[in-house]
Amino acid sequence: MERKKALIIDDGIDFIAAYKAILEANGVDVLSSTNGKDGFEMLKNENPGVVVLDVMMETPDSGFEFLQKMKEEGIDTPVILCSSIAKASQMNFDINSLGAKVVMQKPVDLDKLVENVKRFI
Repeated sequence: MERKKALIIDDGIDFIAAYKAILEANGVDVLSSTNGKDGFEMLKNENPGVVVLDVMMETPDSGFEFLQKMKEEGIDTPVILCSSIAKASQMNFDINSLGAKVVMQKPVDLDKLVENVKRFI
């Protein structure tokens, strides 16, 4: 059986390293990008089973723009949104309106991340 891939898009290389280490240790192949533009190309070309996406990258709402572009292009790959933005701004996001399947607060509980990724792949 082919191993499913997870695509991590985060401008924080430390976050990518931590997510990649725990996911690979749990049998998940990992692709990564430090920006939304390259990440979107990887999404289209590599067809990962799930995307782990940061909100604030090139701009404060890069992650939301990424989700909007996915919607516009009819790409329905599940997205796990990881960010400290909700905590910092005390906002509650409507997950359905964003198009994300799960929203996780940074610092992300790595065991929960593995659990969520495995739900979708």
